[in-house]
Amino acid sequence: MDRHIEAFNVTLLPEWEEKIDEEIDKIQKHHPGIVHHLHMSLIGTKHHRLGLFEVHMVASVPKDTFVIKHKGEKVRPLIVSCFDVLDRQLREYNRERQGMVKYHEGHPVGIVREILSAEGYGIIENPDGEDIYFHRNAVKDMAFDDLAEGDSVMYAEEMGEKGLQAIWVRRS
Repeated sequence: MDRHIEAFNVTLLPEWEEKIDEEIDKIQKHHPGIVHHLHMSLIGTKHHRLGLFEVHMVASVPKDTFVIKHKGEKVRPLIVSCFDVLDRQLREYNRERQGMVKYHEGHPVGIVREILSAEGYGIIENPDGEDIYFHRNAVKDMAFDDLAEGDSVMYAEEMGEKGLQAIWVRRS
């Protein structure tokens, strides 16, 4: 895997680089040969309301690219969080490639109840009236900002730390 790590407005600490290498090793072990290029930027910001740091990750795989952005106060948890999202996206990508996912059969359809663009997430109401969180990175085949409240969407869900979350979302 070709990897590039850079830092802006912050010094790239050796422990951060070690954590990135550790997380890359996990990705390569669980998804061998899938990620061809990984670019990660660690950015120190002056916007305390949004967090002191941003981590941007771009991972290139055959015929697709994953972009992950997280903001927060501590870099190490942001690094781990970005790689967790990448791992979930790669699992879904592999299922799609192997033909294990059929989007039009068996996936629930819900309605976008709320879009919080500035925060980068939205809420889907499922057929049972439950709320399902989705992050902007879970939106497939379109831009997150093109979704609107009231749109009908297909999704796949899993239990997250704070309840149900969609691992991918597509307009139905």
